[in-house]
Amino acid sequence: MRRATTYALIVTHVILAAGTYVFGKEAAVGFADPGALTLARALGAAACLLLLTGWAIPRPRFSPGEWMRLLGLGIILVPLNQYTFLRGLQQTVPSHPALLYALTPLGVLLLASTMDRELPSGRKVGGVLVALVGVVILLRPWEQGQAIAEIRTGDFWVLVGVVAWVVYTVAAGRTCQEHDPRVVTAWSLILGALAMAPIAGPALLAMDYSPVPLGAWLGLAYMVIMTSVVMMLAWNLLLRHLGPLEVAICTNAQPPATAALSALLAGLGLVSSHQDLSALFWLGTLLVIAGVALVQARELVDARRMIRER
Repeated sequence: MRRATTYALIVTHVILAAGTYVFGKEAAVGFADPGALTLARALGAAACLLLLTGWAIPRPRFSPGEWMRLLGLGIILVPLNQYTFLRGLQQTVPSHPALLYALTPLGVLLLASTMDRELPSGRKVGGVLVALVGVVILLRPWEQGQAIAEIRTGDFWVLVGVVAWVVYTVAAGRTCQEHDPRVVTAWSLILGALAMAPIAGPALLAMDYSPVPLGAWLGLAYMVIMTSVVMMLAWNLLLRHLGPLEVAICTNAQPPATAALSALLAGLGLVSSHQDLSALFWLGTLLVIAGVALVQARELVDARRMIRER
């Protein structure tokens, strides 16, 4: 892959990720039941991925044991990760989940080190502590009031989703090494949608859709097509040519991109003006990104060198 194409894919992924937090917020607020929204998103994405199977996505070839593993991955991905993300996004502001999900590489490294029974280096421990200070500043436990309390509750839900995403990423690693990552991602999502159906299906069928605004429908469509399909294909194309360490740069760039998009759309009056882009948010952002970069320092240097060499 040419270097210009690589950077174009990275920039595209970062921009689409920022849109996920901003437009996903509109859907999370517009749909009263986050479980119904989660199932609607998962079913829509599953339908798109099934349509792509056979030409853009290879057909699955799994053993019975691997299908059961995929079902477990699907439960982590949809009922745990996607539900808690949308449940939290309903109460918090778009910039906060983007920052919290930037902790993913840090969580993956820590979980992998624990599973391998390896002690992290002093540099990595220092990076974790710096990032955690940034999270505390973001949550602001010393502040009182209904508005900040609601945002804080949403942030905690998102943090649960981050943990689920970290577990999914590590657990899916072995399967993605043995099979095409596009197939693994597609079928874990499809099976996750099936697992979510008995939980949220009754709410989805009984929901009154007349009060749902147009912005919420557009947000749902964005998450189905852009987040679950286009971003997935771009992510796996990058993984095929660069590898996970290099692609991690995308995650680090998402918080400032989301904050910039939120500020732009709020200034145009297209989204709520309450985006919590105060000095404390930027301080927390700086510390989280610095902490994650400190943990990934060697990997990020190798990533930039590999991209330049392509």
